[in-house]
Amino acid sequence: MVFKLLWDCFTPEDPASGFDLLFNLCTHIAQGRLSAPTAYLLGASRLLALEKPSGVRPIAVDEVLYRLVSCSLGFQFRKTLANHFSPLQFGVVTHGGCETIIHGLYATLDLHPDWIILQFDIRNAFNTISQEALFCELRVATGSLDQLFPFVHSFYARRSPLYFSHCSCEDEVSLLSSESGTCQGDPLGGALFALAHLHALRIVASKHSLCLFPSLADDTHIVGPFEAVVPAFHALEGHLSAMGLTVQPTKCAAWSPSELSSSLSLPPGFSLPSAGL
Repeated sequence: MVFKLLWDCFTPEDPASGFDLLFNLCTHIAQGRLSAPTAYLLGASRLLALEKPSGVRPIAVDEVLYRLVSCSLGFQFRKTLANHFSPLQFGVVTHGGCETIIHGLYATLDLHPDWIILQFDIRNAFNTISQEALFCELRVATGSLDQLFPFVHSFYARRSPLYFSHCSCEDEVSLLSSESGTCQGDPLGGALFALAHLHALRIVASKHSLCLFPSLADDTHIVGPFEAVVPAFHALEGHLSAMGLTVQPTKCAAWSPSELSSSLSLPPGFSLPSAGL
């Protein structure tokens, strides 16, 4: 119905009228001014289950109008997000973030060859992070990021419908609901996860000043003296747990240019690769 009305507005005689209507509609959505039933319907997604070596990755493909607004907001706030995440989070709106972390870590270890890197991943991070933690971070965010709160809250503060079928050719569709985390098909999903994750990083970084905490989305690194990085890891693990996040024990590793003894008291699950990370 909405698309039929929009299509009818794009007339050859007055094509601008259709763009004006679309702009006003998207502005209404971005400002979080939709009624609860409308936001529920617009927040519906098609759920896809993508295979990965360790199981299944759920991807929620949002409705096109939602994606349009979410993508536009991400573009509008890209510079503000980049400034907000620096220097802890390199996985969002940071050009060459992965390369920056790699070169930065190895440059640091060149200066401090006795230091150690702890690298760890978070299990199902995007889908399990506390939405309340995200809302809290958005409320106090600086640099106008708090303007994202009405839009994000209007869609993430309630259950969102997920429509799933085992095969695209099947008529039978199961109705599920999204009750935690951010949607991995949401153009803003990565930034929203990183905002909540950043809160924990900042708290721990302020109390463990001997360590560095460069992260790429949920892939987190702690680098510093051995006697400092292990307490920092335990502190960060506690804050992440309070947000509903769990460290993935099969994706944890420790490395140092200096030879590490297997007798070191590393956190459970950390491997010791000999060739670096």
